[in-house]
Amino acid sequence: MRAEDAYKWLYHATLGGEHAVRDDVGPRLWLDGEWSELGEPVAGEPPVVELRPDGHLIRVNLRPYKAAGGDREALLQAFVASARAFHADRSEFVREWIALREVLANGPVGEITGGAWHAIDAEASEAGYPAIEHSESYLAACRPAYRVMLADVWERASG
Repeated sequence: MRAEDAYKWLYHATLGGEHAVRDDVGPRLWLDGEWSELGEPVAGEPPVVELRPDGHLIRVNLRPYKAAGGDREALLQAFVASARAFHADRSEFVREWIALREVLANGPVGEITGGAWHAIDAEASEAGYPAIEHSESYLAACRPAYRVMLADVWERASG
């Protein structure tokens, strides 16, 4: 995990997945394309990851979900419903992102350094803190394929 990945985690943990749902067609096309390319789950890849300590927002990992016979349409509907129901507060993201800077002032956390934090922040703050992509190293190592959603919406959809 690099600084970009920490940014993305905090972004999802505070802002959910609403940035990925601009209309009804885009999320379906995105999932259809990704679903057809999914391989087997990565060793130890959990079906669901809590993004915050309160468990309010989760990441549903697509490979284990599909391998377990998960319903693509149910997943899509839960993702879209979550994005529409979640009320994001960008100031919460900024507060958590700044808190990470304070932690990094004491030294790196794994591969996340203060210098990398500042480089990302310089661009992101100027652009209004948009969603960004994972780091190349994270993409290569983890091959992330997931959807971010509200835990209660997911529980109803998958229950």
